[in-house]
Amino acid sequence: MKLTILGSGTFFPELDRHFSSYLVQTDGLNLVFDFGTGVMDGLLKAGLNYYDIDTIFLTHLHPDHFSELPALLFISLAEPPERKLRKRDLVIYGPKGFAEVYEHLEKAFHLKKYQPKYKVIIKELEDNDVTKINECIIKNYRVEHSRSLTCLSYRIESENKILAYSGDSNDCEGLRSTCQNSDLAILEATMEKKLEEGHLNGELSGKIAQESNVQKLVLSHIHSSVIKSYQPVKKAKLYFKGEVLLAKDGMEIEV
Repeated sequence: MKLTILGSGTFFPELDRHFSSYLVQTDGLNLVFDFGTGVMDGLLKAGLNYYDIDTIFLTHLHPDHFSELPALLFISLAEPPERKLRKRDLVIYGPKGFAEVYEHLEKAFHLKKYQPKYKVIIKELEDNDVTKINECIIKNYRVEHSRSLTCLSYRIESENKILAYSGDSNDCEGLRSTCQNSDLAILEATMEKKLEEGHLNGELSGKIAQESNVQKLVLSHIHSSVIKSYQPVKKAKLYFKGEVLLAKDGMEIEV
């Protein structure tokens, strides 16, 4: 299982850190978790294009986690006749409320008029759902991030490895279930010392990883100013005894 970090930043724009997105390649699949601004650029740099993506999993419906989705939908549905490059359906999973958001996107971008051979399929997930694609199993758990939105984390089990992705979350039961005994966990570490509701910092991510028996920790969803002033990797190592990596756009990790 291979992880490529397409977007490691926050909702504050930066040249070197795009909005949230992670590519997981396993069992012949190209799975993308979250689809923030800059993901298409990241895919091209990783040697892939829009038509190579099998499935997208969205953690929640804050713009920095799905803001580039309209561009993907438009090119996937409205390919000109001489450039029919997509050869498979595009399946997009999201939390409760995503189907309604998709209907708004269809209307806003006039997508319903297109009738491509390969469709866009929308599926909403409930807490503790299990999705199986080939031999890859994706489990999702509800996490605490926003009072107005349903937010999910994802646990990918494939090739005898486990990869956990927090999305945006504070410390909660759902996040602990996602991370338990994982080979690699991508945890957001957005905040500095002063925590805001619904987010983690380096220290808390390190503590969760250690107590959940995580083997390797990747800290992501971080602004460069926080990295400079707060040193989240150093803070995580106060609690976590395994390897801690600071996520960077384009970083590739074999799980």
